[in-house]
Amino acid sequence: MSEDLHGRVAILSPHLDDAVLSLGAAIARATRAGASVSVVTVLSGDEGSEDEPGKWDEIAGFHSAGEAAAARAREDDEACRIVGAVPVRLPFWDRHYARGSGSETIFQAVVDATAAADVVLLPGYPLKNEDHMWLSSLVLEHGLANARLGFYTEQPYAAWTHEEPRTLLGPERLWVSLKGPPTDQFVKLRACRAYRSQVPLLGGTRTLLGILAYETRHGGESVAWIRD
Repeated sequence: MSEDLHGRVAILSPHLDDAVLSLGAAIARATRAGASVSVVTVLSGDEGSEDEPGKWDEIAGFHSAGEAAAARAREDDEACRIVGAVPVRLPFWDRHYARGSGSETIFQAVVDATAAADVVLLPGYPLKNEDHMWLSSLVLEHGLANARLGFYTEQPYAAWTHEEPRTLLGPERLWVSLKGPPTDQFVKLRACRAYRSQVPLLGGTRTLLGILAYETRHGGESVAWIRD
């Protein structure tokens, strides 16, 4: 079974790369067909921060938290431009820092950022990253009104499992493919390469090609609808 994304779509991306790595081909196809897609990155950080970099950002070669946030935002701008998405960034922090605010405040910011969306997608499989599990659990605990709500398969984590996606939060759901032409995979690959500070840490081009191979084997990028 396959389908496409339509209307006003908001993809909740924990970090500045998750949405495009996971759904870049579907985003490109949807925006080409007239959909409005926003990539809402919840843990974007603060570009003005002079704090010491967290462990991941330090490994990436950044000298401050703000430098990392600014550089990664520029990469995300380029990736979103390639797939036709609108980047929306919330000023909170990942697990390598303090979150920057309480869960209630963060959730309200998510509500505000997705208020106009017909469809909201959040990380769903394999949820091996602590920030991904935290964000999806937060949204499911509090609930989002009105929008069609779904999970998406997270990359490169799913490719590393070599397994078909399954539902880990709540009842089992049917996973459906967002299958498109091979040209969309090339657009996704180009967009993913925009994350220059991150791709080497994830395993380089080999990992990106592994994502595309995984998606080819399993019929494309995929989602599981929580609420229609």
